[in-house]
Amino acid sequence: MPLAPAQLRSKYYQLYTNSKRLAWDPAAIDLSRDRASWEVIKRDHLPERYDEQILRLLALFHAGEESVTLTLPPFLGAVARAGHGLDIEMFLASQLYEEVKHFEFFARYLREVLGDDAHGMADFVVGAPRAVLLDDLDAISDRLRRENDRDVLRPLLVEGVTHYMGVVEAMLARTGYMGAHESLAARGWLPGLQNGFRLIRRDEGRHVAFGFHFIADQCAANPDYRGVVHSTLERHLPNVLGTIQTFAYEHPIVDLERLQTFAIGAFEQFMAAAGLSDDAQSAEELTRELEDVA
Repeated sequence: MPLAPAQLRSKYYQLYTNSKRLAWDPAAIDLSRDRASWEVIKRDHLPERYDEQILRLLALFHAGEESVTLTLPPFLGAVARAGHGLDIEMFLASQLYEEVKHFEFFARYLREVLGDDAHGMADFVVGAPRAVLLDDLDAISDRLRRENDRDVLRPLLVEGVTHYMGVVEAMLARTGYMGAHESLAARGWLPGLQNGFRLIRRDEGRHVAFGFHFIADQCAANPDYRGVVHSTLERHLPNVLGTIQTFAYEHPIVDLERLQTFAIGAFEQFMAAAGLSDDAQSAEELTRELEDVA
């Protein structure tokens, strides 16, 4: 079925074309200086436990990117069965490609830079982080994979997009990438990792912009979906804040207050997308901020 003229002009198709235009290769990122930088961090900052905190960050990013890669395919099938449009399917296909690349980057980083230091990192992915990044996301993805009734599937997609793009990507991933990149850049550490964070965060901006637009469109067409968005955000907020608090070390490498403020801001923006708040930016302003194409 060909794309309709309206789909070629849609927000979703524009995000798809931006994905093509801004493509990058995880294998091309220069990691040559990161091993030496990592050794300095381990040697010179034992009291602050910065090495442990960086390992925790990388454990969550690695597990989270693997999780979103594995759980996104059912969203594509659900969008098709719900009759939401080929432009949306095309964007989600480009997103899946990007999620795979993000996972590739972290797998490469653990192998080439951290080496044996990466052993045991899975021990950091427990409690609140595991619930929101892995277990709950897998559960909603599985429900989307199994559901065929369009009347059930459409609000279920609203719940799934709110969780995936609103909670996991907007409230957690972009928050974490922002905080980690700023922390490393201020210290001049791990330049290859900084570059990876920058590129991944730019991709995540498109993913979050998609979620924002999808929630706005669906809730405008059916105001009953607003309750789905509200309950989903409220249900997962404690685990988001709990994940941030896992970095409450005596000498935290990230600014916890800034991270919490950033996450709550994303919460409020998705509430606004659903029509539950009048305080957040317009969709157009937020999209420009999220894509960060400069």
